[in-house]
Amino acid sequence: MDKRMIAAVLGICALAAVMVPVTAEDVQGPAAVQTTANDRVYCVASVSKVYVTAAVMQLAEQGKVDLDAPVTEYVPNFRLDDERYKDITVRMLMDHTSGMEGSHERDWMLYADGTEPDYDEWLDELSHRRLKADPGAFAAYCNDGFTLLNIIVSNVSGMSYTDYLKENISDKIGAEHTGTFVDMYDDKDLVGVYKLGNAPHEFLYCLSPGSGGVCATAEDTAEFGSTFFKGDNRLLSEEVKDEMATRWDRGANDHTDGNGLGWDYVESLYYERSGIKVMGKGGDIDSTHAHLMVAPDEEVSVAVLTSGGSSTYDRMMCEALLDVVLEERGKTVDKTAPEITIADSLPEGIESYAGVYSNFSQLGGIGTIKLYFDDRHLYTSILGTGNSTPIIYSPTSDGGFVRVDENGNITASQEVMYFEERDGKVYIKEDSISAAPGLGEEVIKMYAAERIEENIISDAERSAWEEMAGRPILAYDEKWSSQGYDDPFMMFTLSDELPGYLVGTRSSTQFGIVGRAFKIVSDTRAEYFQTVPSSADRDLYDIEVNDVTLSDGRQMKGIDFSNGQHFIFADTIPMLTDDVTEIPLYSDEARWYRIGGDVNGASIYAERPEHSAVNVYNKFRELVYSTHVTDAAEEIPLPPDGYIMFHGETGDSIKIFR
Repeated sequence: MDKRMIAAVLGICALAAVMVPVTAEDVQGPAAVQTTANDRVYCVASVSKVYVTAAVMQLAEQGKVDLDAPVTEYVPNFRLDDERYKDITVRMLMDHTSGMEGSHERDWMLYADGTEPDYDEWLDELSHRRLKADPGAFAAYCNDGFTLLNIIVSNVSGMSYTDYLKENISDKIGAEHTGTFVDMYDDKDLVGVYKLGNAPHEFLYCLSPGSGGVCATAEDTAEFGSTFFKGDNRLLSEEVKDEMATRWDRGANDHTDGNGLGWDYVESLYYERSGIKVMGKGGDIDSTHAHLMVAPDEEVSVAVLTSGGSSTYDRMMCEALLDVVLEERGKTVDKTAPEITIADSLPEGIESYAGVYSNFSQLGGIGTIKLYFDDRHLYTSILGTGNSTPIIYSPTSDGGFVRVDENGNITASQEVMYFEERDGKVYIKEDSISAAPGLGEEVIKMYAAERIEENIISDAERSAWEEMAGRPILAYDEKWSSQGYDDPFMMFTLSDELPGYLVGTRSSTQFGIVGRAFKIVSDTRAEYFQTVPSSADRDLYDIEVNDVTLSDGRQMKGIDFSNGQHFIFADTIPMLTDDVTEIPLYSDEARWYRIGGDVNGASIYAERPEHSAVNVYNKFRELVYSTHVTDAAEEIPLPPDGYIMFHGETGDSIKIFR
């Protein structure tokens, strides 16, 4: 598929010679793009961050916000359990350098539910979190910072963020189909979303409009992008736009994050090499994805929004479409990948870098990896998966290691790693090229991993965690509409290869990756510890064991996450038996049951109120049935040794029939 064919499949609507709005409905992968009308509305996910940044920059131009003033000046009830929070400035929220942990993840993604969040409650929860780095030390992606920005817009302007967006951004550029989850809720033009075997599914709303809750058409999104063209001052002055498009560290280190203010990147290797300025922002929620790419000097704005797929594919589509426009103007972008030469032998002394690393590879995802050498190669394997097949790397002539296949050939998606020692720590820098054949590739440079240091714990601490290790835990106190129940299971393991740490895993095989490692600090608490100076340090959290009292009076141990999520142990929930015929509901607690005994393999029917949900999981803890599926089957399966969740609002109940 060449680039022009990609453009045809996506259905370009050329609104002007300088803008290329694109839309694609119901994408389930890179080969399933379909054309659609221009009025389909998507959640643009984290592309929303550029909108809220533009809003704050407008207020700054009016003298109402000082970007280098502390956040507390505009949000007086903002605080963290770390006195350094007083040094966080508004600018640091925009360029991800605040040092905050990352993302609040409880009840911020809801199906068919546009309930506005209680920001005071959110700020109270935030006050119990700590900082992972000094404010301004380095950039690491942080959703919470952009939630604070939309609070700043409201506090300073005296308007709701939704109203401000409409009056000062959407209306000014004629973007009639742009808003937040508030005014776009249940809009007739919302794009269809599909899950659980491509079944039609309820729309997912992000309740943080600053970090991910803007909804728009591709046409509107591309129009918004066009306001960053040189000479277009409908929203912002040239000086402000240039400030947004300047890399936070001004290119001091090409493996730190390359973001500006609001933008994910303000430099793009291939385009910079060809003398073309490009900036962009991607975004993902579970069901919809987006990418906005702007070449301000070339006056080209491309927006790709998809249902299904990923923002990585969307970025590749944006580049393909941008290249079509540039080629028509006689400009060719040189996308020749750097040449890699495999060396004959390992660098001297390289074996000293063996060990266990916390990892955030662009190609391998989040993980805790064991890294080791033989006389010719470097190998990595992910702890906790039970998979003994290592990933192989060969040494390169420039001192790095490139990923190769079992025959020693460099893989199509290139990954080259380099070691760096700094402040007594060992980091891995990564250059990666993620390739999608026939579509394009994404080039990333980043600090990707940190070697984990030894942590000595007492026998009592190890014994306490051994009692909890290997036991699945499940989320129980999110709203009935929360996306968190799509994959509510987690588990922690202890590894002899990493003493003194827990390794977190997703229990469900559909998320069959190992997550972060947590440093054990007591018999009831484990903490994040990373200092990687990039978005490898995004979304960190601490965990703590606490007592839980459920609505039926049962008391048990639970695990609290500092990102707002709370879990109980799956083996403590009751069995669903034939004599259970009615489930009383509670707004702040899901009613969980294990499936076993006489009900194994059977099915039930449920009479339930409107604001309620039933989810079913198999023995592998994979979601197999959900009433969030549009027109879900009335017959509810009970897979052997699985789990079932009932949830709704206090005072209601669900009746069960067989």
